[in-house]
Amino acid sequence: MLHFDFPLTERVRNYIRVEQLFDRFNEALAGDDKWMHHAAIYTLFELVECASKAELKRDMLQELERQRLQQNASGTPDSARLEKLNQAIQELQTLNTHSAQNLRENEWLTAFKQRLNIVGSNTAVELPSYHFWLNQTAAERREYLRKWSATALPIQNAVGLVLETLRSNPQVIDCQAVSGKYEHGGLVQTTQLLSVEIDPALGVVPEVAANKYFTNISFLQANQESTRSKLSEQDLPFKLILCGLDTSK
Repeated sequence: MLHFDFPLTERVRNYIRVEQLFDRFNEALAGDDKWMHHAAIYTLFELVECASKAELKRDMLQELERQRLQQNASGTPDSARLEKLNQAIQELQTLNTHSAQNLRENEWLTAFKQRLNIVGSNTAVELPSYHFWLNQTAAERREYLRKWSATALPIQNAVGLVLETLRSNPQVIDCQAVSGKYEHGGLVQTTQLLSVEIDPALGVVPEVAANKYFTNISFLQANQESTRSKLSEQDLPFKLILCGLDTSK
C-alpha cells in the first residue's frame, strides 16, 4: 500500500520534513557506493538547515515536556517511555541552536555547498579534493558523514519520539471514493495528521482539503507530464487515518 501524509499544522509538517530527510540521509549513508554518499552530502545540507531552526527546537521541547508531564501524572507511567523523554529533553536543552556552525565553518564543505546550484560544478575537474574524497573507502567516507551529522542527532531522536506518539493511536476508517471524490465530516481539534493509504496499482494521487468543518479528498490520475492531473473517474477503496498528539486517550 502507498501512504500519503497530510499534516494539518505547520509543526507537524516540519517534523515530517525532518524525519524524511533523516530517512534519506541514513539510507544513503548505509550504502557503500560513492554516489550514495554523494547524495548523503546533498541531504546533509538540507538536514542541517531544517534542524538548526530555533523554532523547531522550541516546539519539540514544548511537546516532549507535555508528554513527560502526562506520563508523570498518570497512575502507571511507562518507565521506558519516560526515560526516553527525559533523555530527549536533556539532549535538546544542551543542544546549541547554532550547532550547525561547525559545518558552516568547514571550508571544504562550504566550497562544495557554494557550487550546488551550478550545473556540473562538482566534478573532478572543478573540485579535485572532492574527487579524492569520493574515491576513499566506503568506511572512510561514512566516518566523515557520521561526524558531520552528529550535531543533528538530538533532533532526529526528538522528532522520532514526537511522531511515534502522534501515530501511536490512529483512527483508521475504511472509505470508498465515488468517481474519484470522498467527503468526510469535520475533524476534531486534536487531529494533527491525516493520512491516506491506497493501492498504488490504482494509479492515483490524493489531494486533500481539510479543516474542522469538512474534509474533501480528490483522487487525481498520477501524471508525471504535467503539474495538474485529471480527476479519476474510478470508485476507489482506501483507508483514511487520523492521528493526534492527545496521549491521554
